[in-house]
Amino acid sequence: MNISEFLTKAWSPEPGVIALAVLFLAVFIAAGGLRDRGRTALFGAGVALMVLAVVSPLGHLGRNYLLSAHMIQHILLLLVVPLFILFGMPKGAAERALSWRPAGAVMRALGNPVVAWTLGVGSMWLWHVPSIHGAAIASDRLYAAQQVSFVLVGIIFWWPVFAPVKARRLTHLRSTLYLASACLGCTILGILLTFAGAGMYAAYLNPQDAAGILPYLRNDLCITPGVDQQIAGLTMWVPGCLIYLTASMITLAQWYGSPEADVEAAAQGGGILSGRGKTV
Repeated sequence: MNISEFLTKAWSPEPGVIALAVLFLAVFIAAGGLRDRGRTALFGAGVALMVLAVVSPLGHLGRNYLLSAHMIQHILLLLVVPLFILFGMPKGAAERALSWRPAGAVMRALGNPVVAWTLGVGSMWLWHVPSIHGAAIASDRLYAAQQVSFVLVGIIFWWPVFAPVKARRLTHLRSTLYLASACLGCTILGILLTFAGAGMYAAYLNPQDAAGILPYLRNDLCITPGVDQQIAGLTMWVPGCLIYLTASMITLAQWYGSPEADVEAAAQGGGILSGRGKTV
């Protein structure tokens, strides 16, 4: 199979991700999200990107050939897709859902910034423990759970910063500190992957070449296992952190636009990440 055939044929349906996409769309439509074209476009783009990241040739490369392809997929599912979904959530529907006591209690617990940060950064580290990653690659069910968990945990991670209900957000300054600390965690893991010796992830050393593209990757593109791992580490280190930093700059710009509100909220709050204030 040549590369053009691979790009047209290496599409593999993943039932878990497709089921999650259908669920998201059903809830969005039932919540009246189609009334707002802008939010509909954002939400639809997030769901489409989620499906494409898993069922497209990128997903096939990430599971069978390249750690770097998996890392791109990981960043899309954990950091990019959840942002589109949160930005596309209808505000009124979110307010109604959170006013229902069980849902409100769950999101108060999961949306606590310490919990959300731990889940977001912790899942990034957990799924890249070599033994756990290898087990996920070898098991269809665990692999599906990995992909679905990236999206769900990503939504939880971004919730304290970009929740559709502003009362659930951290103040702008606290959001900036929240994101900067997450960027640090991403940077450390990226550095470890970049400078560690090749062979941390055994599945990518001598992959089974069912598609017949391994010679093209190794000889034509010169992507050896060591180079692949370095690209993966740099992908997490640079583009991954740029997403956190871009979001931090947005919150900083908002903070400078309304400093009095955040100064007052900080004076009334407790620890840096434990409290919430009004967001203007």
